[in-house]
Amino acid sequence: RRGYRVAPVTIDDSDWIFAKAFANANRKGDGARARAIAAAYPPYIESKIDYYQRQSVALFSREIPQVLLLHANVLNAEFFGELVRRMRSRGYKFVSLDRALADPAYGSRDTFTGAGGISWLHRWALSRGDGTVLPGEPATPPFVMEAAGVSEE
Repeated sequence: RRGYRVAPVTIDDSDWIFAKAFANANRKGDGARARAIAAAYPPYIESKIDYYQRQSVALFSREIPQVLLLHANVLNAEFFGELVRRMRSRGYKFVSLDRALADPAYGSRDTFTGAGGISWLHRWALSRGDGTVLPGEPATPPFVMEAAGVSEE
């Protein structure tokens, strides 16, 4: 009724945990911790992009247009340029959501039900039931989890 669209996130990450840790460190005046969190953030996002790129190839035998989840927060405001630079250095280009969703992969069957949000690549893999979820998804570093006050992703 309001014209909202579902944007099936294929590159899911824990940017919100990094953002909370970064905000907590800055609020406490812990510049060293804030710098450590900031230094770990772009490589973490790039590792997630790499992982989900490989997941798309495992599922579809090709790279598909991806939908990356990034929340509006201070950390992403400060590092968005660096994230874009890293994506472009990998050969990525930015396209509209309509263009990405026009890819046939986004018509894949989704039968997943669960309590938590997961990548649509994982949803599609689990719906297939053929074991195509890749192992070794990059985890949020423990020091970031601790700084955010989060016990589990």
